[in-house]
Amino acid sequence: MRTKQSIPKEVSLILHRQRKRLSELNALDKWTEPEFEEIIHCSTEWDIQKQSWIFPLPAIEKLAFDARTPDKQARSLQMIAKYMNLDSTK
Repeated sequence: MRTKQSIPKEVSLILHRQRKRLSELNALDKWTEPEFEEIIHCSTEWDIQKQSWIFPLPAIEKLAFDARTPDKQARSLQMIAKYMNLDSTK
């Protein structure tokens, strides 16, 4: 979602719902594919400067090495984290 101007109340409500659902999903022992996709969505953060939702590197790294993350997605996230780390050192 891109907007020209963030609406703090709406962003706050979305973040609250994301945190609540993320807490519920983190309580599970194992994630299904749909639950993992929901985890990805709930792990995004609002970037005030960019005025858009981002998937921050710490969240990527956390999910990349979480035992509940499906293997295929874990490998992809590990590669993404590796390249993001390389990019940030430039």
